[in-house]
Amino acid sequence: MGQGDFNINLPDGENFAPAPERVAALQALMPEGVFHLGRPGTDRAAWESLCQHEIGQRLLHEAQAAATQQPFPRITDDIYLACLRDHSPAAMNAVAPDVRARMALLPVAECLQPTGRHLDMIEADINDTLSLRSWIHPGNDDNEDTVEGRTIFNDLASLHTAAILVATDYLLGDRLQARTRATIRCEVKRRTLDPFRTRIESGKDVYWWVTVTHNWNSVCLLHTVACALALLESAADRAWYAAAAEKLIIYSEQGFTESGFYTEGVGYWAYGFGCYVALAELMRAVTGGAVDWLRKPRVERLTHFGQRMEIQQGVYPSFADCRSDVELPAWLVHWMNNRQDDTRPQRTTAVPIDPLSGHPFRSPLSGLLVLFHQLDVRHACERPHRLDLHEWFDDVQFLICRPGPDASVRLASTFKGGDNGVNHNHNDLGTFTVLMGAHELLTDPGAEVYTERTFSARRYEGDLLNSFGHPVPVVAGQLQVPGKDAHTAGIGRDIFCRVLATRFDDDEAHVELDLRGAYRVATLTKLTRAFTHRRQGAGGVAVVDEVQFSQPEMFETALITFAHWECRADGSIRIGDDDAAVLVEVSSDDGALEFQHCVIQESSTPTRLSWRFRKPLLRAVVRIQVTPLAYAPGTQTETTLN
Repeated sequence: MGQGDFNINLPDGENFAPAPERVAALQALMPEGVFHLGRPGTDRAAWESLCQHEIGQRLLHEAQAAATQQPFPRITDDIYLACLRDHSPAAMNAVAPDVRARMALLPVAECLQPTGRHLDMIEADINDTLSLRSWIHPGNDDNEDTVEGRTIFNDLASLHTAAILVATDYLLGDRLQARTRATIRCEVKRRTLDPFRTRIESGKDVYWWVTVTHNWNSVCLLHTVACALALLESAADRAWYAAAAEKLIIYSEQGFTESGFYTEGVGYWAYGFGCYVALAELMRAVTGGAVDWLRKPRVERLTHFGQRMEIQQGVYPSFADCRSDVELPAWLVHWMNNRQDDTRPQRTTAVPIDPLSGHPFRSPLSGLLVLFHQLDVRHACERPHRLDLHEWFDDVQFLICRPGPDASVRLASTFKGGDNGVNHNHNDLGTFTVLMGAHELLTDPGAEVYTERTFSARRYEGDLLNSFGHPVPVVAGQLQVPGKDAHTAGIGRDIFCRVLATRFDDDEAHVELDLRGAYRVATLTKLTRAFTHRRQGAGGVAVVDEVQFSQPEMFETALITFAHWECRADGSIRIGDDDAAVLVEVSSDDGALEFQHCVIQESSTPTRLSWRFRKPLLRAVVRIQVTPLAYAPGTQTETTLN
């Protein structure tokens, strides 16, 4: 739960309940009886076919590794309470991912090979889970209300847990003990389904995530609806949950921009949009194809996001709470090419994909337990996509620049404007990165390791999240806002950039931004940043800042890197190694610049290289020039490649 995320109390008489006529319409479309996407373990033809394939064998191998992992991870009440006592989620985070991966893999293994070897462990995991005082993450148990039984909150962890239990019950059926199956139904109804419906219909104490535009909305709705459709005997009740999801999923859709950009970045696209796709396919299947959210133009554009965001060689932007080492799940990237859809005869079959890429069983996409039977994983293939010279998302001011297809030097870059009101925001307006091949030499440091601070009022105390840890100016001694002590509700969208100019052609990409809106400095009268990526020859990147004040002030600019660097006698900086390196030159005609550097001491430790004028000034232009380097063949002489 983040700062400002509080449950909702609507005025008396108002609620979020779906219209009765829509519930009736969806009920008329649904099949009789409970519904779960995919094939149960009793469908031996489907599972044996998968078992004979290499993918099935890999799943069995992963399941065996999870079953024999040492030390053997378990989630306990003691771990939960220790997290609350220590005000740290570390102990829970150390075990929960492995436990949930095991609980997903072992039922699948028993469907592939119904030998019973994993049944005792599956039963033990289920009963351990059913006995826990709380299913939510301890970081979301404000005032210990859930663990003490004063209320029932539901979060990503609890709903994923509920959906895993329900999917296991569906997949294994009466191979589980009757008492276990009955308790699953009782506890999921008590902890998950009933609290959701009561809050939605009353309009009181409604979970805050029903109206957010980030991943919580789609993740939580997927797991809630999957449980309802698979457990509830009443067709009217099943239709109510489907109609509620249809009404509330629009908030997720508001987090997608018209250009097809996902403001949380590629990692959360895989997570949040992956759950959106799973829920969309669940709705499509249960309504016999009558409801298909993926046909919406903006949603279909978003299905291309993973491919469009590849900079080059499997590297993706690490802005906001993203990781630079993300591996996208191929099933999601290429879903529209492989989904069961007879209206799309143009499916391509040239390049096979690996449906197990992206570690699907370590994510909360429990829908994947059954989505394997919504596409033919044995013959899933890539959706063709050409990496253009640049991608410009104008509605969020995000640019990716790539080298030409025949370029001998694989220089690439990114540049970002936008505003500071986005989900998982970092104060990074004007940030940029530079890559040589797969090596990101000038970087955006990406996400910190999440702690109790990350989503609290203290969020921007972290130097990986505030603008100190990004390659952007420090103006009159001030960081971009929100500052370290200014993370309050309402700050964000009023901190923004304006696009002053753009130019895109085969030789060059150029974007100029007005950055004044990123700072609250009364004396600042002008601050522009012009970013240019050149493709002629070996290419190069130029960043030019122009600043003016109404009275003399200090001005500083910075670069961030994880790579090896060294300062040369002429003041230039070499960044990288012999396989990939650039020369950085920072200059100004308006005064002497002092060079400093420090290692940011956070959960990751990039180096911050900075240049500051020695004295206050009224106006200045600062130029950052980045040029590829290489050793001349047969010599020890390093040269610029232009």
